Amino acid sequence: MKTDFLKAVSSELKIIRIEHNDLQEELSLKSGVAASTISKYEAGDKNISITKIEEILKPYNINLYIFFSRILAKTQKR
Repeated sequence: MKTDFLKAVSSELKIIRIEHNDLQEELSLKSGVAASTISKYEAGDKNISITKIEEILKPYNINLYIFFSRILAKTQKR
């Protein structure tokens, strides 16, 4: 069962990738994280570590503070 936190992380990772016009395969090449793993993270089917979030965000120059600030801003609007 997905937690609200995992849903928010999954959703934000996908939003960021799409904002940068990347396919999962393209992000995989840029980040070194397998496309199948990115797919599972984005679907919320696999738990993700802080380290993996950093690896996925690195090609976009987005740090953890910015990433979690985006999530917090969206959850506070609800």
